[in-house]
Amino acid sequence: AGFAQKDPTYDATTTVVDFRLSNKQNLRFGAGNITNLAMYFPLVSGNFVLLLKQDGTGSRTISNYKVFEFDESSADGVNTVVWAGGTTPTLTTDANHVDIFSFYWDADNEIAYGVPTLDFQF
Repeated sequence: AGFAQKDPTYDATTTVVDFRLSNKQNLRFGAGNITNLAMYFPLVSGNFVLLLKQDGTGSRTISNYKVFEFDESSADGVNTVVWAGGTTPTLTTDANHVDIFSFYWDADNEIAYGVPTLDFQF
């Protein structure tokens, strides 16, 4: 089954990725870093994918990966992504390179588990 891919709007302070609208999101950095990546998950559990592309300059980073539940409140379980290995991944910072993040949203416990696949090159 396919799903409509959404393109979140870049914002240096808080970029919103709303998985309530689609489980496939394609985000390209704007002219700087992202302080807060705010991810909104639906009422039900599921698998979600975020494609993150560096701009033509590269060297862009994300400081915080924040997790929100369906009603837009902070997740009660853990309000940041729980990463495989326990460490937030280091983004690929080469210009125009892509990292893909897969998330399992456990809606019962309100925890977003994240796994990165890094450095797709063009």
